[in-house]
Amino acid sequence: MKRVLIVGVALLALGLSVPAQALDDIRIDLATKSSTPGNWNNISNLTGLTTGLIDFNTGADTGASIDGGGSPWQSFFGDDGGAFADQDWLIQPATVDGAGLQSDLTGSYTLAGLTGPAYQIELVSARTTFGYLNTFTVEGALADRTYLGTPVQTPWNSTTDGLEPSNWLIWDGVVPDGGSITITDVAGPGTLGILNAIRVYEIPEPSSVLLLGAGLIALIRRK
Repeated sequence: MKRVLIVGVALLALGLSVPAQALDDIRIDLATKSSTPGNWNNISNLTGLTTGLIDFNTGADTGASIDGGGSPWQSFFGDDGGAFADQDWLIQPATVDGAGLQSDLTGSYTLAGLTGPAYQIELVSARTTFGYLNTFTVEGALADRTYLGTPVQTPWNSTTDGLEPSNWLIWDGVVPDGGSITITDVAGPGTLGILNAIRVYEIPEPSSVLLLGAGLIALIRRK
């Protein structure tokens, strides 16, 4: 029994040491004035449906789509000079322009055709001239954290919270509803709103080794 326990614990430890491997990594530039190079999805149809979103790492069609759903999105300039720092996945000119909203309006994007169990959603909102205010939700929930680890500000100021520190909002473990995830932005109060870029990063299911290890521990406990 002691040997079985050692094997079970070793397998469990091995499972815990396996790093999470990303699957689909969809990077979206909401852009009509500039295009981000590489396997970015440059979306110029801000209010309608765009299919065939590609994976950044492979360039392969993920089967996913993005739909503005007839929301009142407009083409806005964002970070005019491209001052937002290139870091992690975000590169210029992704923040130079974006999908904008007039004061106090609400816009949404629906990501569909998602086949993974859960996703990390990252939203970038940056504006040069003055601080647009945005209340962003994903599947009705406010952000879990920011890229720089600073507190989540609601509403999010696209200049002081976004552009100046080169920071953005992150949602962890978002589970698709019927293969879809909805992103919503409420502009204001009393100002415009803007969404420049989106990342949709698939989170894999726990490794089979981890599940095997957990199963062995449960078996040992029964004995």
